Amino acid sequence: MILYVFLAFLIGINIVVNMMINGKLSQKEGMINGVVINYLMATLSSVILCTFMISSIPSYKLIRSVPLPYFIGGFIGVLTTYIFNVLVPKVPAVYVVILRFIGQMFASAIIDYIYLDVFSKGKVIGGVLFLIGLILNARADTKLNDVIAITNGTHF
Repeated sequence: MILYVFLAFLIGINIVVNMMINGKLSQKEGMINGVVINYLMATLSSVILCTFMISSIPSYKLIRSVPLPYFIGGFIGVLTTYIFNVLVPKVPAVYVVILRFIGQMFASAIIDYIYLDVFSKGKVIGGVLFLIGLILNARADTKLNDVIAITNGTHF
């Protein structure tokens, strides 16, 4: 169990590092090029991984039988990467991570309700509390930046 918790923690770090690298890549190479480079590397990595796992690759018939709506995940992945490439250079990383987490909490609460007929007050309340904390922190950051600007003589 501890191994899985540790791996989940490492994945969390990996997601943030990946998001920041992709954001910098898109700043340097452009938004569309950043997404294309990201997905070309993902494709290459997938091909290499599949080469080592050749015995567990499903047959073409099996892949063809997957309902079309399930392939929308790839589109959502590309769209998500594009949106993060836009956000990362403009929004502090901590806010992007927290907003992503809040979005995941609300989405999981909705999915649980739709598919499992379970409503989680805790997830909704937790998401709202995180959002309130984020707003308060953003206001404090704004005030701090104003004070710094005034003391440096750059505030108008």
